[in-house]
Amino acid sequence: MATTAMLDQAAHGHQDTNTAPQAAARLVVCTSLPLGMFGLAHLGASAIGLFPVFFAPFGLPNWGGAVMHLVQLALLGSAFWALTERLTRGTARQWLIGLTAFYVLLPFFTPLLDSLQLGLVCTALFLGTMATMRRIGPAAPLAGWLMAPMLAATGISAALGLTIAAAYSPPFALMQSGHTQPPAG
Repeated sequence: MATTAMLDQAAHGHQDTNTAPQAAARLVVCTSLPLGMFGLAHLGASAIGLFPVFFAPFGLPNWGGAVMHLVQLALLGSAFWALTERLTRGTARQWLIGLTAFYVLLPFFTPLLDSLQLGLVCTALFLGTMATMRRIGPAAPLAGWLMAPMLAATGISAALGLTIAAAYSPPFALMQSGHTQPPAG
């Protein structure tokens, strides 16, 4: 009878050995893992002279953008915890790991991009976040909700990035009208 109960629990993906302290420890580890990855990336990037640049909209100070970025990384780690607690299989984990790795590295290659490239990267990040949420949501709804602030932040950054790129890029140049340079001669 006990063997049948163990097989029944294993077949449905539930484990009785999952205690609250173990789950709390897994939550702490999963939440801090992206932050540790960011710390290691910062250490390596500063060794070669790269420093992160954070998205700080609406007059927010630069350190506020850094805090927002770190909170979003912690939420991504918590979303990974929620996903692993469901014992799901499939591509949802790979999508979340890839998105987290990209988001860890984003502030380091931001200074290397011009406004149009950065707007396109932020748009790709927004679309990648939506695709990841689409895969994670059915598997672990809590993980999808933990990713919602990131979706909002990447959506705002994509919209602002493309708006600024359109306003200052030569084909559109909405902000440069009437200020033509005389021909060199």
